[in-house]
Amino acid sequence: MPEGSATLRIPGVSHVLAVASGKGGVGKTTVTVNLALALHHNGARVGVFDADLYGPNVPLMLGMQRKEPTSRDLHIPVARTDRTPYIPPIERFGLKVMSIGLVLGDTDTVRLDPRFAGRMLRQTCQDVLWGELDFLLLDFPPGTGEPQHTLLHTIHIDGVLIVTTPQDLSLMDTGRSLGVFRQAGIPIVGVIENMSFLHCPHCGEPVEVFCRSEREWAVEAPELTLLGRIPMHRAISRGIDAGHPFMQAVPNTPEARAFLHIATQVCRMFRA
Repeated sequence: MPEGSATLRIPGVSHVLAVASGKGGVGKTTVTVNLALALHHNGARVGVFDADLYGPNVPLMLGMQRKEPTSRDLHIPVARTDRTPYIPPIERFGLKVMSIGLVLGDTDTVRLDPRFAGRMLRQTCQDVLWGELDFLLLDFPPGTGEPQHTLLHTIHIDGVLIVTTPQDLSLMDTGRSLGVFRQAGIPIVGVIENMSFLHCPHCGEPVEVFCRSEREWAVEAPELTLLGRIPMHRAISRGIDAGHPFMQAVPNTPEARAFLHIATQVCRMFRA
């Protein structure tokens, strides 16, 4: 779909939110899945679409990864004349989920012309039977190229949540990516600082693990809202190994309450 044309609204979905980052390794998918569960905990109807074609990790976070490789070539359309949705999503922990990782094995790789990546993801998202949702979270791949560009200009997105970490490099890359969303006219809901600190297991006081950047969002981008800081917690990695996301496994910890606080703000912003 060329720039300037009408973007696609997903039928039945009230709000589509992209979760994005300027670089990899900041825990964007972890934030996406646990924020989705926190929104669900607050009573919202939530779906998650894994828009990371080359590294789809949403199924891993939810304990749904496929171990065996595919034994045949996959034919996933980049366009269909019939716009009627037909793909049932997978339901897990109260979420509706779709990802290319649900049909690929752990060792399978996607070999696709980058020019078609965005079109294929857009078509797949359009073909899913999402039903009635308050929020559909799109887990974007890191960076600012494709398929992000196509998705931003072909799917109606109500806002972007930016995930970063405290270090200079992460903040610099995130700052660069903000321009892409602004140029596309996508409202930036706010920033989530992941792996921000950890609670000392002995005294409970916050401990700064990483050297915190001297850059501050209030200075770099004063119009942005810092939605919350997510502490580090080993239960997050333990939950991934066990196939249970953090919010599902330990919902009453201070770390889980940080996700619930962010979910409450998002619901308030969109009156969901």
